[in-house]
This record gives sequence, C-alpha cells and structure tokens, in this order.
Amino acid sequence: MADPLEIELKLEVAFEDRERLNALPLLADGSGKTDHLFSTYFDTPDLHLLDAGYSLRVRRKGKGRIQTVKADSEAAAGLFVRPEWERSIDGDLPVLDETSGPLTQLLGEDAIARLAPLFVTEVRRTARAVAQGSSRIELAVDRGEIRAGDRRAPLCEVELELEEGPAKALFDLAREIDAEVPLRLGVRSKSERGYDLASGRVEKSVKAETVRLEPDFDAQAAFQAIARACMRQFRLNEALLLETGDKEPLHQARVGLRRLRSAFSLHKRLLATDGRVPRLKEELRWLAAGLGEVRNVDVLIPRIEEKDVCRRLVEERARMLEQVRAALMSPRARLLMIDLAEWLALGDWRVRPADPDLLHQPAAFFAGDVLDLHRKRLKRRGRKLAELDDEHRHRVRIEAKKLRYASEFFGGLYVDRKAGRRRKAFLDALEELQDHLGDLNDHATGAAVLARLGLEAKLSELDRREQARLLDRAEDAYETLIDVKRFWR
Repeated sequence: MADPLEIELKLEVAFEDRERLNALPLLADGSGKTDHLFSTYFDTPDLHLLDAGYSLRVRRKGKGRIQTVKADSEAAAGLFVRPEWERSIDGDLPVLDETSGPLTQLLGEDAIARLAPLFVTEVRRTARAVAQGSSRIELAVDRGEIRAGDRRAPLCEVELELEEGPAKALFDLAREIDAEVPLRLGVRSKSERGYDLASGRVEKSVKAETVRLEPDFDAQAAFQAIARACMRQFRLNEALLLETGDKEPLHQARVGLRRLRSAFSLHKRLLATDGRVPRLKEELRWLAAGLGEVRNVDVLIPRIEEKDVCRRLVEERARMLEQVRAALMSPRARLLMIDLAEWLALGDWRVRPADPDLLHQPAAFFAGDVLDLHRKRLKRRGRKLAELDDEHRHRVRIEAKKLRYASEFFGGLYVDRKAGRRRKAFLDALEELQDHLGDLNDHATGAAVLARLGLEAKLSELDRREQARLLDRAEDAYETLIDVKRFWR
C-alpha cells in the first residue's frame, strides 16, 4: 500500500506583519476556524529520530491528542510532498506500533524507551477552505512560538494544503496573498526550527548541504532535488543576510544562486523546450548580480593599504548592501522563489517534455554523460594553463566550477567505497585548481573594481615570481585532476 502523501506549500511571514495577515479578506470575514494547538516533539537524547530523517510529535487540540510521524522532504523548498502517518492517541506520550510508520523498525526497544520531549510549538491556527478555480485548498495561518527550555522563537506561517484539484492553484493563491502581505518561500519545517532552537545553534551562514539522490531517481527527480537544495541554501542565507548584513551569509546566498544557475546549465537538455526557462535564468542573473558586486568589494577591502580608500570602500559596501536588501525584499525577488517552486513541480519541462525518454533516464546515466562532457571541456580549455591570458584562465575557472558543482550534485549516486575514494581525490584536485585560479582572478579584477567605483589605490600586486608560482601550482592541480580516475565510471 502506498504511503499517504501530504502536499502543501509553506510560506513565511514576518512576525511584524501578523496583523496585516489577520486583516486579509480571506480570514477577516470570520468564516475561518481558529484552534489553539500545543505540539510536543520527541526524540532520544542522541537525536536518533533526527539522524534517521523523521520527526515525531503529539499535538493537543482541545481534549484530543493526535500523534504524527513525518519523513523529511527530499529537498524541501516550499513545496512539501512527504509521507505522513497520523493517528489519535489517549495520552500525551507517543504510542509506537505497526501503525506508526517505520519507527518501530528504525528504533530498537531501548531507543523507544529513551524518547523524551525535546521542544514544543504553541500556535493559534486559523484555517478555512478556499476554492481556487477547480481546486480546493485549506488555507491555514499559524501564529505563535517555539520553545525549548528557556529559549523562544516567534513564528508566523501560511500553509496552503491541496485537498483536491490541480496543484497550480496553490501558487496562484500564494501570489494573491503576497499582493497584500509579503510572503517568502518556506524551506524549514517547524520541527527543523525546533531542533535548532533546542541545540542552541546559531548559524552565521549555511554552506551547501549534501543533495540526497536515491539510486532509483530518474533525471527529472534528480534535477528537482538539486534545484530545491540550491534554493534552500539561498533562502537560509538570505534570511541571515537581511538580519546581519555580514559577508559570509552574503557569500553563501550568492553561492546558492550560482549553484542553481549551474544546475540549469548542467540540465539544459531537459529544459531546452520550456519557454519559461529564459525568464527564470534572467531573473536569477539579476538577483545574483547585486550580491556579486558586494562580494567583489568584500574581497578587495583586505588588499587596500590606504585608510581613506578603505573607508570609502566600506561606505560603498554599505550603499550596495542597502540596494541588495531592497532587491531581496522586493515583490520581484519574493515571487521569483515562488515561481521557481511552481516551475519545478509543474513546468512544461516535466508535464510536456520534448524527450520523455531523456526525462526518465536513470539519473546515474544522465549524470555520467554530464560529468564526461564538462571534464572533456575542462581538459581542452586547461591545456598549457600557465600560458593563457586572464580572460582564458577565467573561462577555465568557470568550467572547473561547473564540474565541481556537478560532482557535488551527483555524488550521492555513486556511494560504494571505490567511487567514494575516487570522488574525494577528484574533488580535492578540483578544489585546489579553483583556489589557485581564484587567487589569480582576484588580483586580475581588483583594479577593475576600483575603477568602476572611481577610486584610486595601490594594490598588493602579484610580482612575477609569485604569479609564476601560482600558475605552476594551478597547472599541477590541473594535471592531477586529469590523471584522477573518474568516480562515475
């Protein structure tokens, strides 16, 4: 029997906008039902459930108790489609048996005995049914907080759950709400936020996470998982950037967008006939451009010795950062993430593919062809690397970056011990090559950045000996990379 599936679109609302949310015509007419929900999440002291990819909660609603087991989404970026097991229970403690999903198989008797409350969520949920075209949607607004010991975090979320009809209606309704109250694509569940709060972990930035690709994935499923993981990296760092303005979340938000743009490029054969692709790529390029300008200044500041020029650069960074903040907070940026989530789920590339056989080709076969192609390009462009000019070395650097992203994206498809060793050696050589080419590129572009800002300063230029040393190291890394056996073959 197939697992029961929950399909919902999760959207975040700034806590200060909660009153505007209350005033929405969809909610202000009094037809919605409001419940006070108190949910307790359980795990073992060593977080056995979290490591296994599941959450377990008991929700108190009135006098009733509902136990829910959820499996993590494959790569959550707004649209959650995941197995869920729900049942009524009599008390406040979990009841694990054959109706509780796979937990009795995952947890031994000792682990089950050690389950204990870890954190709670307390929310007022206002929900009502909404007709959107031929679809029926449950619109739920959650306002409240998460508590773990003496730690607290406010939450305000909108969840759109499809009850019947085409899923496109979820996104249409999201856009209608965003016209009244700013929405951001949600990428973290309440349980994930609760675990973070319970641990006391405060992220300063979020690096790319491993993309979970299952052996039975086809090319379509792999692309969806990869793209959603990139969107998640961007969204997590976007929130940190808006809060702090620091250089690390800015860099990682930019990396998330850069990885997403590379994912489009690596999968272009799947997307070739989809008419929405050019606009989405252009919007991603627009969003990344502002982040890139600030990043260039961040890289340049430590190389400047003149205090007055350094002060001017810091001022320029502050000005650029405000422009970036304005762009990120604009409807254009917010709706781009919603558009991407919709397109990944419902785009023509999926529902009307030009080549269904390619779309459903085993992901490992598709990945092997992509990796072969970009390794071949890098091998050709990187010949006589030390003799290339700045422009051609930059092209080598871009190709190395694409190959690295592809190796990281598809790495989960090659998990045996031999492939793992080869992949590590391959990525080590790629990383070393990128580091040396990156150093050369930073020195080559520093003067251009200063000129663009109308500033004059002496840069710590590379002398001939140091440049020759960097080029030798880059060439050695290139030769090592070409000699390393392909982990995908």
